[in-house]
Amino acid sequence: MRNYFLCIIIFLLAAGCKEEKMEPLTKGGNAPGPVTNVTAEAQPGKVVLKYNIPGEPELLYIKAVYETRPGNKMETIATFYNNSMTLEGFGDTEEREVKLYSVSRSEAASEPVIIKVRPLKPPVQSVFESLDFVGDFGGITATFVNEDSANVAIGVVSRDANGEAVQADMYYTNQEAGEFSVRGFGATEQWFGLYVRDRWLNYSDTVWKQLTPLFEEQLDKKLFRALKLPTDAATFGSGKLENLWNNKIAGGSGSSDTWFRSANGSGIPHWVTFDMGVTAKLSRFSEIPRGAMDEPNLLYSSGDPQLYEIWGTDNYNPDGSFTGWTKLMDCEVVKPSGLPVGVNSNEDLLRAQEGHQFKFPPGLPPVRYLRIKLVQTFGNADYFWMAELTFFGEKQ
Repeated sequence: MRNYFLCIIIFLLAAGCKEEKMEPLTKGGNAPGPVTNVTAEAQPGKVVLKYNIPGEPELLYIKAVYETRPGNKMETIATFYNNSMTLEGFGDTEEREVKLYSVSRSEAASEPVIIKVRPLKPPVQSVFESLDFVGDFGGITATFVNEDSANVAIGVVSRDANGEAVQADMYYTNQEAGEFSVRGFGATEQWFGLYVRDRWLNYSDTVWKQLTPLFEEQLDKKLFRALKLPTDAATFGSGKLENLWNNKIAGGSGSSDTWFRSANGSGIPHWVTFDMGVTAKLSRFSEIPRGAMDEPNLLYSSGDPQLYEIWGTDNYNPDGSFTGWTKLMDCEVVKPSGLPVGVNSNEDLLRAQEGHQFKFPPGLPPVRYLRIKLVQTFGNADYFWMAELTFFGEKQ
């Protein structure tokens, strides 16, 4: 009996539900006349169409139907307020056919106006042609040019023991030019490949190189120790120097063990010093700024370092002077977007979360003790803050 009533309830609910269908704004009526005087301007990966629209009150929009590649049909619509539209998504420079329809409020379409278009070389191809990459510490470093600032993804692949391609990384960008690195590979000769993809799933070819990454290892943070030499800057509150290597980067301002901060009024420049616990030839390091995971308003502003120096020595002077120290690197944090202070793009935030990457120049002496010397913050503050530092190299 219980199942009987359940079936009745389901039947009544189903009977009360009707599929909603989109209806035309009006019903009936004739199809509008076609567009006239159509011109096409080829651009990289797209075509801009201009035309005269028919002067009919029932006209609602102009529709273009085309294929970006064989079998991949696309439609672009422009309202009757416009006399132009942009066709996007082309992955090559082949000529193709476009059909233009005038469509009324009752969805009646005119006879198509057929034109031929040929886009210029799309970004997926031009970026691919600019790609170059070399073996680097723990992997490769790639460079690219993207003159159209298009949203593209650069795929990195390697080969497994059977010679099959394996996805290693995907780098997303709309920068005009740049570089990126992919790490985590051993120092043995192996194959690496790069390709480009756009948001319409157009793919370039893949360029392959056989390269040998340079050896490096992450230095053990458990051996790091804070030093306090006579000329070093004071610490602000409980945001102590040891927080820079405790692998804690999230928690906000209320979690003072997730960031270091020098004291207000430390002046420009000022510095802090620490011991890595081992002597090493440094290859690179990563800096994750304070707020990267939970306080984006702190990024690229206030005490977030923009310009700083890394100094090193194997035997520091206890008086706190720079006698015997070697400047290892000038560091500049660059926002990928290039936007002004206070305005951050998604790419800016992702870069901060991944960590700002810096490579030490070759030929530097092995060091054990390091100094961070602040030169300028994004907010022109006389203090600075960071969340985490990670160093790589070869122990001596």
